[in-house]
Amino acid sequence: MRIPNSIAAAALAILPLACSLGAQAQAWPAKPVRIVVPYPAGGGADVTARQVGAHLAEQLGQQFVIENRPGAGGSIGMEIVARSPADGYTLMVVPQNLVINPALFGKTPYDPIRDFAPIAALVDAPVMIGVHSAVPVSTMQELLAHLKANPDKLNYTTCGNGSPQHLAGELMKSVTGIRMQHIPYTGCAPAVADTAAGRVEILFGTIAHVMPHHKGGRMKALATTGATRPALAADFPTAMEAGVPDFDFVVWFGMLAPAKTPDDIVARANAAVNKALADPALRAQFEKQLYVPRGGSPEVFAKMIQADLTRFTKLVRDVGIKPELAGK
Repeated sequence: MRIPNSIAAAALAILPLACSLGAQAQAWPAKPVRIVVPYPAGGGADVTARQVGAHLAEQLGQQFVIENRPGAGGSIGMEIVARSPADGYTLMVVPQNLVINPALFGKTPYDPIRDFAPIAALVDAPVMIGVHSAVPVSTMQELLAHLKANPDKLNYTTCGNGSPQHLAGELMKSVTGIRMQHIPYTGCAPAVADTAAGRVEILFGTIAHVMPHHKGGRMKALATTGATRPALAADFPTAMEAGVPDFDFVVWFGMLAPAKTPDDIVARANAAVNKALADPALRAQFEKQLYVPRGGSPEVFAKMIQADLTRFTKLVRDVGIKPELAGK
């Protein structure tokens, strides 16, 4: 059968593009890759991106350049990545604010599902509940009893309005019926410092925030908030073990690319990330920072993102967290 000239011409026109895309994926990375961090230097996302990026550079033979683009609770940097070419040369490292922002504000300049291609979850930063040393409790059960006996008398603080730790505190209030006031800060460092100094009674932070002050006697670490005890804090119960029902909450950091990034590039990036996270030296770095390396497939990470978007949207609606109270 003779193929019409018009069809043959169209096929020949498409062939170079297909070959180009295939070669691009096969050669990736053939030039430096930028990793956008939508937060200032020195924070959890930035540190995680720099450590993983250094291992990717060594492994793949190209520079992985960290570009901090903070603002609007991370939405500015996330929008930049969402609008970048889907060629594998712009990646992003973000925490759960990727899905918390849409849950809080309804409309953001990016869609957490439609605009990104998940590569891999990188690390978990388990939430830990601590209290100032003067608070007359020594266990999570005692804290819950104390809060029930003293509604609205105690304050809790977090890294900021709309932060994962803020949502963890509101979730605990929701499932237990306790009443305590949220005192938001504009960053983790001042929140931790004021709890250690006794200006605020309760801190929802990470293990890294609470444990140094627990060891120094300025705070008492009470519980973590995941489904199981992390190895980094195995001596402390989970909140669920201590009587808080249905309370599974872990902060994560993950890597994504713009949507429509070729599958081959996503697969190569995922394999490289998992290899980096299996490196004993990098794992030791993360464990020293009290982070738990995670890794896994793009599909598993995509399911995490969707599940957290659904969960946080419901929590914000049920608890009544207002966007103007959360701030950006």
